[in-house]
Amino acid sequence: MSTRTSLLFAVALTGSLLVGCSDGATSSVGDRVARGAAACLPGESIERSETKVYTFFGSAGAQSRVERAIRPDGSETLSSETRLSPADAGQAPGGALPAGGVLREYAELDASGRLVYADVSLSDAAGVVKRMILDPQHGAALLRRAGRASGFVRIPTGEATIYAPVGSIVTPVAAWVARRAALAAPSVRMFDEGTAESHAVLSDQLVVEDGRDTFVVLGDAALSADDEFITSLPLGAAASATACEAGASGAAAPWRSG
Repeated sequence: MSTRTSLLFAVALTGSLLVGCSDGATSSVGDRVARGAAACLPGESIERSETKVYTFFGSAGAQSRVERAIRPDGSETLSSETRLSPADAGQAPGGALPAGGVLREYAELDASGRLVYADVSLSDAAGVVKRMILDPQHGAALLRRAGRASGFVRIPTGEATIYAPVGSIVTPVAAWVARRAALAAPSVRMFDEGTAESHAVLSDQLVVEDGRDTFVVLGDAALSADDEFITSLPLGAAASATACEAGASGAAAPWRSG
């Protein structure tokens, strides 16, 4: 392939990453859910989706809030914002999340549970510090860093793809993406934005069941899960964040099993 052709292909593919499905870092959570589900996932109209909201509360104001739209065929979209407490943010591994920083995620899963698209960004008061866009269907990842040129990385196609915690911050969206991928395939491909590389992980090493409980292992954390969603989350000094669910009516409701 000529250099000119390669450049044209890269530009076209980058355009599909940024425009083709959604722009999770710049749109409101509700807009991203509606636009992403309607434009990128096949099946029923967005009006037929079931929307749920999960909020995980940690210590000293740490919080992760997830909006999830589930379609009748099992496909879904997830949008979230995760914030650590000021004290925990300053002590995050490698300065992962700056004080006042926010980690935003948007992910689309198909009916089988495989990742279709993901947009993850880490921001501070000055703006976006880093951003990762994954498009497994086209075998592409786009990485952005503040003050650096964007980088385009090829990733394998045809495999269930997940992503390692961005900035070492474990989130319920990343864990649920891993949980569903592990149910969809005996092994998955984990992409690490820090190294810009991917590697294979056996699904039974990613999701561990002891006969009673189910755990998703990401980084140094093990998050409990059930058939509904992730049920615990390490947020800073809190060993396990308290979580609640609100349906479309906004009324809180339990969902934990056991």
